[in-house]
Amino acid sequence: MDIKTYKGRSNVSGAIALNDRYFIVADDEDNELSVFDKNAEKATKPAIALSEVFDGEIEDGKHQEIDLEGGARIGDIYFWIGSHSTNSEGDERRARRRLFGIHLTEVEPGKFSAQRYGSIYTQLIADLKQDQRFARYDWEQAEHIQPKGKGGLSIEGLTATPKNGLLIGFRNPLAGGDTENGFLKNGKAILVHLLNPLALLQGQAAQFAEPIELDLDGLGIRDIAWRQDHQYLIVAGPYHANEDRLEKHWLCLWDSDSGKLTRLDRIDLGDLNIEAAFFFPGQNDRVELLSDDGEQKGFQCVSVAL
Repeated sequence: MDIKTYKGRSNVSGAIALNDRYFIVADDEDNELSVFDKNAEKATKPAIALSEVFDGEIEDGKHQEIDLEGGARIGDIYFWIGSHSTNSEGDERRARRRLFGIHLTEVEPGKFSAQRYGSIYTQLIADLKQDQRFARYDWEQAEHIQPKGKGGLSIEGLTATPKNGLLIGFRNPLAGGDTENGFLKNGKAILVHLLNPLALLQGQAAQFAEPIELDLDGLGIRDIAWRQDHQYLIVAGPYHANEDRLEKHWLCLWDSDSGKLTRLDRIDLGDLNIEAAFFFPGQNDRVELLSDDGEQKGFQCVSVAL
């Protein structure tokens, strides 16, 4: 396990490899993306301001943060998703209900410009409410509960599939389970398979596969990254604030074809607060894990052999 500290971002929440040297990260505290050279300490400048890329459709300022939580790449399109949650008090934040795509162009080594791809999709939860296959999840209730409360709403994982779909991973809500001392126990993590993201951002209606539920020992999905074939790496973590740090993050491999989950118990993440996972091209035997270090002036990247 190799650990490196990068400066320039603290609240990292999603990341995508751009090539075998550079990667791009989202921060859930603002509407910017930053590019890092894995061999350097600081982000390249300037950061990519989404308010400029989307020319007013995305704004900066109070209550306007998208709360970016996941990123995924399909071809030359980079998808990003907001948490879709309320704020910590349970107040509605419409700016967080966004899935969008951008093109990135390397104008010189390490310098990238961004252009929008199609429209911004804001109807994910509304569309899931209309799909009877997802009726067993109480979206109506979830979207009015603070994101780390029992039954709340919080998206944190996003990855591409080999067939150009997207898997959207929910930290909250969980499916089923029992309440014990005010906390949900033994709930299953929810994955939504969006079949047509490229066409969706060009105006086509959303198409979903059947709901997917994963038994992660009562934990939600903090991130998910496609590894190879039908195999994905999942970062599992508590749905709640976990202020006492009693519940640890852990990793597992999931085979979407067989449904098999393999927990990687040999990898001890300690007290790291992993919020993003990605693979550099051609390196599916080693995953990069980014820790949200909050008040620290930087973040840790943990490179782990699988």
